Amino acid sequence: MRKTLILCLPFLVGIAGCDAAKGPPTGARPAASSTPAAGEAADAQDAAGDDEAPGVTLQIKDYDAIVELIKGHQGKVVVLDCWSTWCEPCMKEFPGLVALDEKYGPDKVACISLSLDFEGLPDKKPEGYAENVLKFLRSQRAAFDNVLSSTPADELSKLLKFPSPPTVFVYDQQGELAKKFEGPEAQYETKIAPFVAQLVDGEDK
Repeated sequence: MRKTLILCLPFLVGIAGCDAAKGPPTGARPAASSTPAAGEAADAQDAAGDDEAPGVTLQIKDYDAIVELIKGHQGKVVVLDCWSTWCEPCMKEFPGLVALDEKYGPDKVACISLSLDFEGLPDKKPEGYAENVLKFLRSQRAAFDNVLSSTPADELSKLLKFPSPPTVFVYDQQGELAKKFEGPEAQYETKIAPFVAQLVDGEDK
């Protein structure tokens, strides 16, 4: 499975994407805040102080744990959405991931959102970004696997061999990478959802 993630593609910046290596423009990042320790699931209700989005949680995982999470869903179509709160195209398309989850449920399609908000600055830790990430996930009612990468964004992008967010990986039921949608191609309604439907329909026949 690891070899399906590590693709031999150049590390370039997508034309319509956001630069994961450089992160958001100066002053564009949200302020960090205190959240649960790395490796623990953060409950959205606890972070919000209310129950507006029950079932929305966030896990902090490094690259190896992310690989294992994807492998753990073998037998289903897996949609891995690499995004960030500082990437406007990412947030614009994110509702499409939620729609896929609502349409197919966890039995046929496993949706995973992978936040690249942590850029690896020495004076900040990944858990300091969890509250802001959770705020967006709650607003989308993203009740599936949500991960904040503790591997810095630029390093993770190199390991997964994608240029920048938005990038969406789609794996088939055998755990093989079926297609990668980058930059302007990372559109759910016109590109990703129809492709996922083909994989699901092919398995059902």
